[in-house]
Amino acid sequence: MVADSLAFKILWRLLFYSALISAVLSFIVFWMYVHPKRTVSASRPESFRLPAEQVELTTADGIKLDAWFIPHKTSKKTVILCHGYPMDKGDILGITVFLAREFNLLYFDFRATGRSGGFFSTGGAREVRDIDAAVKFLEDRGFKDGVGLFGFSLGGATALLSRNPAIKARALDSPFARLAPELDHIFLPWGPWRKPLLALMKVWNFVLLGININSVNPIDNAAAFIRPVLLVHGDADLQVPPSNSLAIKAEYPSAELWIVKGAGHGENWGRAGKEYERRLTEFFKNNI
Repeated sequence: MVADSLAFKILWRLLFYSALISAVLSFIVFWMYVHPKRTVSASRPESFRLPAEQVELTTADGIKLDAWFIPHKTSKKTVILCHGYPMDKGDILGITVFLAREFNLLYFDFRATGRSGGFFSTGGAREVRDIDAAVKFLEDRGFKDGVGLFGFSLGGATALLSRNPAIKARALDSPFARLAPELDHIFLPWGPWRKPLLALMKVWNFVLLGININSVNPIDNAAAFIRPVLLVHGDADLQVPPSNSLAIKAEYPSAELWIVKGAGHGENWGRAGKEYERRLTEFFKNNI
């Protein structure tokens, strides 16, 4: 009887402390993801001899976003550029600055990244409000027609999530199709701990932020595909596998898909060079 009671106490404590450790560990990882260390890139428009206006955008929920507006001398068409996680607008400047030859450009830091305000990064769920703030800024400046979106990685997924009617065309470099499977892929190195860790992280997201990760699915925004979409993905991308863009293309055949041979995550411009610049420039010239 004493032995049974002791065994029960040991088992109960093992279960309790295992659950406690799992909860604490999942919260730490959750916190690191939703409140990432900020990166401020050295790359700036002046580095490319481009005149840029330092501006501030304000989201519907009151967050101030740091931004650059690079005007074109004659064009009324504008491309909004969205960076990846957990970087900043300067991180994509070098691979997109060629668009300044034909368009006005608006770069901004998503909430909780770069020099922008905000405390939580939400995988695109609330970042769509940041895109809305960028569109409103342009409309207030008189740029009411001819607005396109470029997004890399998280920026591409968020651009696809956006339902803003002012967006005429989207060029998406390495977007994910669904957030939950993408996190599952990222945490593959955790082995058997992956599933319980992600399950608890989903709970923290819902309880603390009110966000259901399973519902953050760019592929489900059919409204985006009423207008032109260009998908660009490297076939050697291990961070956001090309299966994401392939799935989006399969769901929406009207989207244009370009697979860049030998390119890893963030390497499409580096691999394709002038062809990358030509395709994106022509896409926006023809569609915004």
